Amino acid sequence: MTSNPTATLEAAAIQRPVLLQTAIVTGGAGGIGQVISRRLAAEGYAVVVADLDQAAADRTAASLPGVGWAEHRGFAGNLAEGAANKELAAFAAEAGPVGVVVNAVGISPKRNGQKIRFFELSDEDWHNVMAVNVAAPFFLIREVYRHMPTDGSASIVNLLSITAKAGTGGGPDAEFAPFLPSSVAYGASKAALQNLTASLAHELADLKIRVNGVAPGFVQTPMMGDVPQDAKLLGQVPMKRFARPEEIADAVAFLTGNQSTYITGISLDVNGGWLTC
Repeated sequence: MTSNPTATLEAAAIQRPVLLQTAIVTGGAGGIGQVISRRLAAEGYAVVVADLDQAAADRTAASLPGVGWAEHRGFAGNLAEGAANKELAAFAAEAGPVGVVVNAVGISPKRNGQKIRFFELSDEDWHNVMAVNVAAPFFLIREVYRHMPTDGSASIVNLLSITAKAGTGGGPDAEFAPFLPSSVAYGASKAALQNLTASLAHELADLKIRVNGVAPGFVQTPMMGDVPQDAKLLGQVPMKRFARPEEIADAVAFLTGNQSTYITGISLDVNGGWLTC
């Protein structure tokens, strides 16, 4: 009996899964970004890991679980510039409509794990934090929305922070809460991003694209690596521990999934009970 190559190819084509959507994770090679990328890959998205470092983005993409015929790819560029985000949006859309965008990119400058006081922040420090934490997410959303489906399946999630509501507290020796090592630039940037999240949820509602935020408290990542987990910090958290990156990814997965299709414009707090209203 002879085989029929054409029939074999046709059978393979029938069995081949159809790639429905891609996902972009900015800051995807970072501590939280890597875990979010892995979670979205496991749910069947072709993930574009966007980061400043091409090698790190490629390594993360290569480490993601393969699902069907999805191809995960790395992308590098200065996401604080509009042109890089336009290129990123087009790059992701090559593989299919962009169903999910997660803006996990962010910086929080510290000095040996301690707060940099407001009067110590240079012009460059301030502008860098605002560029990475606010401008970069805005530029990507401005460019990518046109590549997103308008059937209600598309979702954008911005990584916010407890500092957007709580502020960043006093100096290192302050006797009043909140006790936070982040600078005022970081807190102001996350407050701006929270407002941007709510505003874009309204603007994109007519396209059925949802926009939400996830606001962590302390998360055990390299960004917090030099910050001591002492009684002063953990005493503010009823659950008495830092979050695991996987717990942040769980919140993101909820907001990008089909169990949150009537939720838009919110900040989902994931802080161990630190803020309860």
